[in-house]
Amino acid sequence: MGSRVKGLLLMGGKIPNKKSNPPPRVEDRISKLPNEVLCHILSFLPTKYAVRTSILSTRWKNIWAFVPNLDFKYVEEARSYFFNKKKDKSTSAGFFTFVERVISIRRSADIKNFCLHCSCGSKDFARIVGWIRTAIQHNVVELDLCFETTDKDLAFELPQFIFMCKTLVVLKLRSNCITNAPLASGCFPSLKILHVRVEYPVNDSMEKIFSCCPVLEDLTIDGLLTIDGLLGSDDVLNFKISAPELKILKLILPHRNWVGDHDHQYCFLINCPKLENIDLKQDILSKYLFKDAKSLVKASLNLFSHAEADQQPDFSNRANALLAGISNVKYLSLSAHVWEARCVPAFDNLSELKLVLHDCYNWDLLTELLKRSPNLEHLFLEHENDEECICSDEEYSEDGSSKVEYSEDGCSNAEKWNTPDFVPICLVSHLKTISIRGFQGHLHEREAAKYLLENGEILRKMTIYTGDFLPAKEKIYKEFSMFQRGSRTCQVEFVEEAGSSFDNDYVY
Repeated sequence: MGSRVKGLLLMGGKIPNKKSNPPPRVEDRISKLPNEVLCHILSFLPTKYAVRTSILSTRWKNIWAFVPNLDFKYVEEARSYFFNKKKDKSTSAGFFTFVERVISIRRSADIKNFCLHCSCGSKDFARIVGWIRTAIQHNVVELDLCFETTDKDLAFELPQFIFMCKTLVVLKLRSNCITNAPLASGCFPSLKILHVRVEYPVNDSMEKIFSCCPVLEDLTIDGLLTIDGLLGSDDVLNFKISAPELKILKLILPHRNWVGDHDHQYCFLINCPKLENIDLKQDILSKYLFKDAKSLVKASLNLFSHAEADQQPDFSNRANALLAGISNVKYLSLSAHVWEARCVPAFDNLSELKLVLHDCYNWDLLTELLKRSPNLEHLFLEHENDEECICSDEEYSEDGSSKVEYSEDGCSNAEKWNTPDFVPICLVSHLKTISIRGFQGHLHEREAAKYLLENGEILRKMTIYTGDFLPAKEKIYKEFSMFQRGSRTCQVEFVEEAGSSFDNDYVY
C-alpha cells in the first residue's frame, strides 16, 4: 500500500478521499420566476395538482391560491356511480369539501376559467349554484359544466343569473341542465362560444337562448334525435337557430332507436346571415332550411349510416334543400353512402372538394360534383372501409350463392366506374391537384384515376396514398406510367402510409 501511495505522489496524483464529496447543488431557477409566470404555468394543471405544489417549498406555499383557473373533475368516480349504482360516499364528500375549501381560501381577484365536472344529487344543487355564483361574481370568462345526476329524470336547473353575466365569453354545457328559458332580454351580452351536449333539453328554452345571444359566434349542439321528438321527448317539429353574429355552427345529431321507414319530421331552420362554417354529422338526414347563407365559406357533411335512400323519408328533397342551402361554399367535405347524384346543385364558387368514398363507391356522385363545380382547383378522394357497405347490397339465392355479379377484379356492379361521355369544365381549366387516400388498386379505382389524368389539362400533381396492402404494386406502377396525361407537367406520386407494404415512395 505504501509503495502504491508513493507512486501516486511521484506521478502527481492525489490520495482518494474515502468520503465522496456531495454533488453540487442545482440552482432552482423555476422558483425564482415571478409569481405571474408561476401562476400561468399552474393554470394548465387541474386544480388538485396545482394545490399539491404547495408542499415543494415555502416559496410555493400559496402560489396556487392566485391561479385564475379552477379545474375540478370527478369523472372516474361519477361514471362508476352512474353506471354501476355504486358510490364511495366518503370520496364524493371529500371532492365536494375540497372544492369548497379551494374556493373559500383562494386569493385571486378574478376567476378566468371555471370547470366543474361531477356526479351530484339534488342535495348538492344548492352548493353547486353557490360555486357558480362565486365564479360569476369574480368575473368568470369561461364556464365548463358537466353534471351526471343520480336520477336520470332529475335535471340541474341552470341558475338564471348565468344568463345575465356580463363577462362570460365561453359556455360549455355537457349535461341536461337547460330547463328554464331566460326570463329577460339581453342575455349573455358577451357570450361568443356556446357548446351544448345534452339529451333531454326543453327545445323552446334552447331556441330562446340562441336568439338571446347578440354576439354569439361559435355554436355546437351535440345531442340525440328520437322517434318521440327533437332532442328529447317533446313533439317539436321545427327547431330554429337564429343568431345574427354566428360564424361557426357544428351539429352532431344521431338518432336514438331509429327504425327504418319511420317518418322523422325534423326541420332545422337556420337564420344566421354571417355564418361562415357549418359542420353537420348525422346518421339519418333531417331537413335543413337556410334563410340567408350567402356568407357561408366552408361546409362539412357526414352522413355515417348506410341506410338506403328509400328507407329515409323524403331523402331526395332533404338532400336537395341541404346542398342548395350551402351551394355558395368554397370548401366542401362530403361523406355519404347513398347521396344521389341528381341531388347535386351548382357549386360555382367551390375551389376545394373532399369526397369520402366508402366501400359502396358512389362514383356517379363524384362525376356529378365535378360537372357542377366549374372552378374546382383541389380534389381530395378518401376511401374508408365500411362493413355495412360490403353486405348491404348483397342478395342471395336459395342455395346461398350471391346474386350480385362481380368482375375479375372482385368489384360488384354497384362499384364499377362508368366513364362519363363529357369532360367537366374544371378538369379542362382549373383542377390543379388530386389526392387519393386509401387506394387499394381495384380496377374501378384505376379507371377513375386514369380518367382524371387523361382529362386534367392543367393538373400539376396526383398523389396516391396506398393502404396496408396493395397487390401487384410494380404492375400498377407500370400501368400508371403508361396512362396518357392531359397535362405534360403533371407528376404522379405514390406515397406509403403508416403500416403499408411499400418500402419507398414512388414518383414519376
